[in-house]
Amino acid sequence: MNVGIKQVQRWESETPPWPYPEARRALQELLGQDMEQLGFERRPGTTESGLSPARLAPPARGAVRTRNATQPASVASDYLAVTRAHRQLYWSVAPATLHPAVVAHAGLGEALLPATAGQTHQTLAAALAESHLLAGRIEFFDQRAPDRARDTWVQALQAAGEADDPLLGSAILAHMAFVPGWSGDRLAASERMIAARTYARRAPASAEFLAWLDAVEAECETRCGNTGPRST
Repeated sequence: MNVGIKQVQRWESETPPWPYPEARRALQELLGQDMEQLGFERRPGTTESGLSPARLAPPARGAVRTRNATQPASVASDYLAVTRAHRQLYWSVAPATLHPAVVAHAGLGEALLPATAGQTHQTLAAALAESHLLAGRIEFFDQRAPDRARDTWVQALQAAGEADDPLLGSAILAHMAFVPGWSGDRLAASERMIAARTYARRAPASAEFLAWLDAVEAECETRCGNTGPRST
């Protein structure tokens, strides 16, 4: 299990978050104490996997917050153009080289988002969610840093909510399922896949997209040791 510096700092805070199952097991085995003795307290409404159901629930329609626009409408299309370029560069540029640029671009998007409104805000938020999604992909698949990827994908999910884009949210949640799925936590992976399918039902999803969700779920199930036929 890989644990990043940010995660350790959160655990050392006055109100540490409830660790994920794989982290709980490692902490208890290493320190010989249960979670309460170590100072952790599971907050009401938090699932066994450590993720609040509110973060798994699909965003309500029209949930985009009203902003005071200080940026021109062109900022969204300009930002999106760079996001798309990064998406293409992913297939030819070394991950270690591309990742800092994607993270910096996401940081720019976070700074610009509060200064936009209306359709500009939604378009920028969707592009920002894609940037976070790509950064998380590099962190998970290329850098082998699942904790960092999970945190990045939470930011992506928040941006997708700002964009009111349920299909993008579905894709992000399916990526989030990889983290527990690859560590053998079938319950947490299943929670994220259920949420991903809930998101997908809120918008017209293509057969290809639904097939991709099936493929992600099948990979997570296989890595968790469930190789039998899927129940209907």
